[in-house]
Order: sequence, then structure tokens, then C-alpha cells
Amino acid sequence: MITDLTKAQGQTWEKLSNISNSDKIGSAYLFNGPIGCGKEGLSLKFAQLINCKSHSNNICHECDSCLKFNTLQHEQLNIIVPLPVPKTSSSTDIIPKEYFNALGDKSKDPFYKIALPKATRILIQSIRDLKKKLYFKHEKGSGRSFVIIFNSELLCAGQGESGNALLKLLEEPPDNTTFILVTDHKKMLFETIISRCQNIDIPSLSNDDIYKWLIERKATQNDAEFIVSICRGNIHLARALSLQSVEGIINIIEKLTTTVMSKNSQKWRNFTSHYSRLFNTNQLDFNYHMNLIIIWLRGANRLKQGLNSGFEKTSLHNRMTSFNGKFSKANIYQIILCIEEVKKQARQNLYMPLILLNMLLDIQKFVNE
Repeated sequence: MITDLTKAQGQTWEKLSNISNSDKIGSAYLFNGPIGCGKEGLSLKFAQLINCKSHSNNICHECDSCLKFNTLQHEQLNIIVPLPVPKTSSSTDIIPKEYFNALGDKSKDPFYKIALPKATRILIQSIRDLKKKLYFKHEKGSGRSFVIIFNSELLCAGQGESGNALLKLLEEPPDNTTFILVTDHKKMLFETIISRCQNIDIPSLSNDDIYKWLIERKATQNDAEFIVSICRGNIHLARALSLQSVEGIINIIEKLTTTVMSKNSQKWRNFTSHYSRLFNTNQLDFNYHMNLIIIWLRGANRLKQGLNSGFEKTSLHNRMTSFNGKFSKANIYQIILCIEEVKKQARQNLYMPLILLNMLLDIQKFVNE
């Protein structure tokens, strides 16, 4: 992991430190920024800093409060994430056992992404349970209570019941409590929720920070340079790319782009079937593969504009040249938007085979403009 997230996001951390030192700690913040920039980790460290008993500009990591935050087991810390819908409406235990394992991984690595199978929204029951805890079962203890909601845009999925329930809490927040909504997709939140929060914009991580992180993970210099050139400051994507060889990455991209750019009905059937199942079992892998297509398209577009594609030392460079020659009028920007829309609709728990089929049809339309 990056040695010190607070240094990697130095300007943002300075802003948060100034808030911590003031007497004007807000009741609600919105941590907004691109995927993989460390928003979740910063939200946890901000809560830890405010509750640190050293009362300095830095987290001491030694007081009893900090030790509890290091394991994400502090009595004043409430973390809410998307959860799978319970099998029965009468179920009272909505948190699956996988959540606790994921929370342990998150405590060890601030960049670890909690993504439970079939978890496509933040449940209304999670907000109801939170309300009971904050108002009726509040545990006595020193410090400020924090409610941190990861993937907070999913409060507004479906009919938005969870978002409306949270809005009531934001309108009349409990004493000495701060809410932090963390999102990659601010526009998916209700405007009424956004208006109740102080916005904290967080930029992408620098290429230097991600390069150092990859080298720490024993990546070779050539592999690290290649991954940095295509991950665009996204630490989650850099992690996924670093888990396999560059040759393996190239092979996956070749297969995916061949399928989505073709008109082969059998390949399309296999694609929609496989990726519908993958989304239900592993959303991170699903998004990773969709991002690989986007990476290739961006490289082709850069090459089209006379810029470096990032794939000059791979076989994909020639494929990009061939693609640009064959489809000189392709609207690459619109094709990328098609794939981004699939990722958005997938989070809304819509019918995946139809979503993927429509994506393939739309891609053909924009390839042949």
C-alpha cells in the first residue's frame, strides 16, 4: 500500500487537518472524486484524527482511540456499505459474514474495496438500524461519532428509500455526530442530500505515488511504467493490473475488444452470459474487465490524435493502428460512454443480459458512424 495516504493526498489532508483544528466541524461532508483516489481511506483517517487524544495535527496511532480506529472497531465509528437484499423480508440480521472479513481487510489497507456479492444498493434497513443506534442506543464514550457511507450514490438506487431516510437524519443530525458520504458518482445522489453536505473534492493520485506503490509490490520497472501509463491515477485499477502479467492483460484486452467490435452472434451470446454471471459473483472483476475495454479505446483515441497510446511496446499498438484505419469515423467517445452507462445501470440492479446486449448494439452503431 502507499506508505502514507495523507502525504499522497497532501493538499486534501491539509484542508481536513484545518477542519479538525477548528471549532466548526460540520455535521455532513461529501467526499467526491475519481475512482481509486483514496477517498475512503481519507474519510477514515479524518474521523481518526478528530478522535485522536493527542489533539495534534497528526494521528498519534498510540492512544486507545487510535488503536481502535486502526482495526475499525471504534464505538464511535459507523461504516455503512451496500449489502445484498436479505432472502426474507423478516430477516433481522442483514449483514453477511463476508462483510466482517472485508472490514478486516479494509483496516489493513485503506485502498481495499469492500464489494460484497449481489450488493447493489444501500438497504433501508441499514439506515433504520443506524437511526436506532444514534438516537436510542448511543454508546457512551468520548469523542465524536462518525457515520461513513461508502458508495453513497447507492442510497438513491431503486426508489431511493434509503436516500430519503438518510435525508431526515441529515436535516436533524444527532449531537456531536458527523456524516461522511463517499462517492465516485456525485451526480447520482439526490440534490437535497448534496445540499446538506460540505463538499470535499479529492483529486486522482499522482503517477509517482502509484509507481512507488507498484515497486513496493515487487513489480518490475517496465511493468510499473506500463501500468502507470494506463491506470490514470486509479489505485484500484493499478492493483488489478498488477495481479497478472502484462502478457495476460494484453490477451484479455485482445479477446474483449475482438468480441465487442465484431458482429459474431455466438461471441455476443457467450459475452452476455459470462459477464452477467460475473457481475453477480464479483463486481470488482466485472468493472475491471469493462475498464480494460475503455483503456484500449482511450489508447486508440490518443493514437488517432497523434499522441502516445501507452501500448507502444505491445501487440495492441498495431491493433489500434488497424482499428483507426478501418473505422476512421468511429465515435470513440460515445463508445466509452456506452460502457460507462453499463457500469452505471449494473449498479441499479437492472437486467444484465439485456444491458450488455444493448451495449454491443450501440457500440456497432458508433463504430460505423
